[in-house]
Amino acid sequence: MARVAELLSMHRRTLNRRLDACGTTFQTLVEEVRFGIARQLLEDTDLPLSQVAATVGYSDVSAFTRAFRRWSGPRRGRGAHPAARR
Repeated sequence: MARVAELLSMHRRTLNRRLDACGTTFQTLVEEVRFGIARQLLEDTDLPLSQVAATVGYSDVSAFTRAFRRWSGPRRGRGAHPAARR
């Protein structure tokens, strides 16, 4: 978060206040981006799950799987997408 605030030329607390005013948190934004990237990789590539997990910042596939289920519900993922069943 400190790096993002620096890139935006503001103090970390200012960034926190502005996100709070928008009704969100930095962690929520990070999770949304991770989910979007993971979903796209699962739907559009044949990358192994371990590589998708690593790409979005998870060193452990089981932790990534739990996070993905939290983001999308238990029935979503590579097997749920028609193109992934090839």
